[in-house]
Amino acid sequence: MIFVQTKKEMDESIKLLKKNSDKISLVPTMGNLHEGHLSLIELAKKYSSKVIVSIFVNPLQFGENEDFHKYPRTLEKDMKKLIDKKCDLLFFPKSEQEIFPETHIIKKINSGKLGNILCGEKRPGHFDGVLTVVHQLFSLIKPNIAVFGAKDYQQQILIRDMSKKFFPKIKIIVGPIIRDKNGLALSSRNTYLTKKEKEIAPFLFKSLKQGIKYYKENNDVNFTKKEVKNMLINKGIEVDYLEIRDNHLNNLDNTNKRNKKIFLGSIRLGNTKLIDNIEFF
Repeated sequence: MIFVQTKKEMDESIKLLKKNSDKISLVPTMGNLHEGHLSLIELAKKYSSKVIVSIFVNPLQFGENEDFHKYPRTLEKDMKKLIDKKCDLLFFPKSEQEIFPETHIIKKINSGKLGNILCGEKRPGHFDGVLTVVHQLFSLIKPNIAVFGAKDYQQQILIRDMSKKFFPKIKIIVGPIIRDKNGLALSSRNTYLTKKEKEIAPFLFKSLKQGIKYYKENNDVNFTKKEVKNMLINKGIEVDYLEIRDNHLNNLDNTNKRNKKIFLGSIRLGNTKLIDNIEFF
């Protein structure tokens, strides 16, 4: 596996790969890799001849009083996992300047109305930061394919829209949510959970599944959200939001009720935010 830490090294590596006519895929991450990340690498291999993984804890997507400084950084363990997965290249910028050469004048990508609902409402500016760093990575690496996970559903919708506008030749692929045996969606932030919280956390997935049954019985979004919220609160879980939308995150109405839908939820256990979603018809 090639390990590069500077833009110059990345430029040289990309030129070599392009010279060999390789189809390049990119899996952007913030590190602390788990089986969810590794599944995206496997998916990338199916669509490309070379897989690049980036590890960069992006300061632009963390708000005030969020966990930027304590976000788990596990480079040595991550490198071992990537070597085992036969990743071709790891881009681990040695500083923010390798991604944002002039941080003080960087032009942020505006995530618009879609970036200010759901998680965006709870984390103002978060998706602007996500889109800005992905835009920079796409500009630097120029992949043919980029792979993201379905757990961050709102994020991958926004990245698709941004990519269509600025990088129409990049194919965006979304991998399924990978879960523990108990149903909990894998996340780097799961490491924050206490033993007791880890026992409670899978209830989010169970509640969303139960909510879909309620919805299919009565087609009443508000009733479903109320029932599921009560289920979570009774478990001592703080609810950020619960929403049923179409699979483009539009509110349901008579024009899209028959389309594929998504039930999204965000909760807090202690100081840890967890998100999950289930698509259904």
